[in-house]
Amino acid sequence: IVMLTIGIGYVARGLITMIPNIGTETHTLPVPYKDQIWNVAGLVLNVEQMVVIGATAVLCVLLYVLFRYSKLGIAMQAASQNQLAAYYMGIPVKRLNGIAWGLAAAVAAIAGLLLAPITFVHANMGFIGLKAFPAAVVGGFSSLPGAIVGGLVIGIVESLSGFYLPDGFKDTAAYIVVLIMLVVKPTGLFGEKLRKKV
Repeated sequence: IVMLTIGIGYVARGLITMIPNIGTETHTLPVPYKDQIWNVAGLVLNVEQMVVIGATAVLCVLLYVLFRYSKLGIAMQAASQNQLAAYYMGIPVKRLNGIAWGLAAAVAAIAGLLLAPITFVHANMGFIGLKAFPAAVVGGFSSLPGAIVGGLVIGIVESLSGFYLPDGFKDTAAYIVVLIMLVVKPTGLFGEKLRKKV
């Protein structure tokens, strides 16, 4: 399903870029804090980056509370682990799948809004979302804190590889880390090992 979704995404982007004057346009999102800098005890902080970090932290806390304490989040976790068992327990699996897709779309939209003031908005900006996959693998698919740590690890690896290694290594560094993680610890840094009884 994941590969099918990625393939459909590629086809949709290709069709959009074929539309004249629409698919090739780039846009910017004006914000009041554009190019502002905070100087805190000699530490120079970019306000745009701090807004992204702050909004991401708030979003992560909200998602953690949703999946940890709400009935909806617990039902979504149950359906993700075993849809058939969840269905037999009375959980509306099909409805939860739709809610999960909607929630993913909302999070992606928020990410696009946060990224828009920093980079140009264009039809292919969704490719940056592919970096979430290496972060999830490194941190562990079943752990939200692990996804945050995995994102930090991937970001640091890309920055260091782009600075110290020749051109081209920055784009492949994240996937090299994924291959190493799959060999060393397939469940990720914070992932839980699932066991099935038969």
